Amino acid sequence: MKSVIQKYGAEIYRLALCLAAFFTAVRTGGDTERIAPIAVVLVCVLCVGLLVLKSAKYLTLLFLQLTLLLIFCYDSFSVFVQYAWLLPVVLVGMAVYLIRKKPRFSLGASVLPLIAVSVATLLGGVGMISASDYFRPASLVFMAGLGPGLVLSYWIMKSELKTGADREAFMRDLLCWGMTAAAIVFWYMVPRVIEARAIFGYEVPQWSNNIATMLMIALPAAFAQKRRGFEHYILSFLMFAATMLVGSRGGQVFVGIELIICCFWAFLTEKGRVKKWCSCACLILVCVVAVGLLNELYQNSVIVDFANRSEVRWKLLARGFEDFSKNPLFGSGFGYRGNGDLFNGKQGTINWYHIFIAQVVGGLGIVGILAWSYQLYTRACLSLRVWRTTDFGFALCYLGLLLMSMVNPGEFCPVPYAFLAVCFFVAIENRIEEEGSLPLGRLYMPWRK
Repeated sequence: MKSVIQKYGAEIYRLALCLAAFFTAVRTGGDTERIAPIAVVLVCVLCVGLLVLKSAKYLTLLFLQLTLLLIFCYDSFSVFVQYAWLLPVVLVGMAVYLIRKKPRFSLGASVLPLIAVSVATLLGGVGMISASDYFRPASLVFMAGLGPGLVLSYWIMKSELKTGADREAFMRDLLCWGMTAAAIVFWYMVPRVIEARAIFGYEVPQWSNNIATMLMIALPAAFAQKRRGFEHYILSFLMFAATMLVGSRGGQVFVGIELIICCFWAFLTEKGRVKKWCSCACLILVCVVAVGLLNELYQNSVIVDFANRSEVRWKLLARGFEDFSKNPLFGSGFGYRGNGDLFNGKQGTINWYHIFIAQVVGGLGIVGILAWSYQLYTRACLSLRVWRTTDFGFALCYLGLLLMSMVNPGEFCPVPYAFLAVCFFVAIENRIEEEGSLPLGRLYMPWRK
């Protein structure tokens, strides 16, 4: 028994967390009042883990499953504000962890762009919005999370994802997270599809965009396991099907593109003739299925709305450029409320532009455009350095997030999405550093070995 636990303990632990998250989502019916106490317990467990565990890697999946449960708690600020007393507990847990861990801050390739984006985030809105809007609690939380918070995340995760074993465990956690999300989608949506007798056109849950984002982040993890077998195609197809079923229009449009790219990467990197031809066959199949589904989806999706310019995101995109013209240097910032006539965020949130380009151009101005261009270019260069390795899966996970950010807040949600983006590129950066020092000039020439 002891040897079984030693050998399979980590997988048993992951399975237990997946089942617990699935049955919690199912049994509570996504009701905020019933999920909130469970979420509080999980936060307390995370804090205890930070206090006593030597590494946070055992907490990663627990944290991810917590974020999965919280997406059902829509417009729930009034419920969770009652648990504000937890914040000092979390801060103490983090402080004790940092004191015990003593992570070293190293100047890796991705930290300077991260600092640049952090500065742009803090300067956003200066000269345009009022002090009361800039300093209101909601905007301060988002600015702290998307600014200094991400630099702090880099500092912590730089040591947490140091070894190949750490990165493989993180990838497995992402896969378990995605499969839990897929199971929840199938549980909720399959009866609705059967009742509607159609793949599209049934009632879409309000958490569809969030769970679609999570599925698209996790989908490439199925391709990136250390010992890939044919089963990773099956798991990826299940996440693809779940994304199509849940009804998020952005997910339905972009998940096919993501899966095709993943299959193409697998074809290029698979070893062995049989596996290579299997990946080629799957690539063709995915292309056919994706094109067929997208053609069907065309009649009732965001594509038509965009083509007819009836989708509100067109107006938000135009608003972004209007706001840029008003304050070209720093944009409108995260405290901006001028989008209230087009998109009225729930209590405790901000008025997003819902489009990545508009959020950067309109929200952060020239400073933000330069900072984000620097960051995206650096991330692309880091990704190209490892494209033949399994760690390229992290870059593909980020691709899923970036695609969804084109029509949803995505990258501009500090937890879990922006935090995960930092983790992905810390992992890639550490892989490159393992292979030897990488001069800064060489980083930006990824075609050179």
